[in-house]
Amino acid sequence: MPETQALRNKILEHLEEKEITQRHLALLINVNPQYLSEVLNGKKTGPKANEMLLTIVKVLGIK
Repeated sequence: MPETQALRNKILEHLEEKEITQRHLALLINVNPQYLSEVLNGKKTGPKANEMLLTIVKVLGIK
């Protein structure tokens, strides 16, 4: 889903800047780490994946 790629990149950059692992993020939002990785890498798309991206933005306070 190309329209969410910029958001995925922003989340990944934020994780790197704050030194937050994807595994830690998965624990924070209560999802499977493998599924989170697939969402962040664009392998999983759709409404459920988009909802997860919005949840991540809220939890991490990304603007």
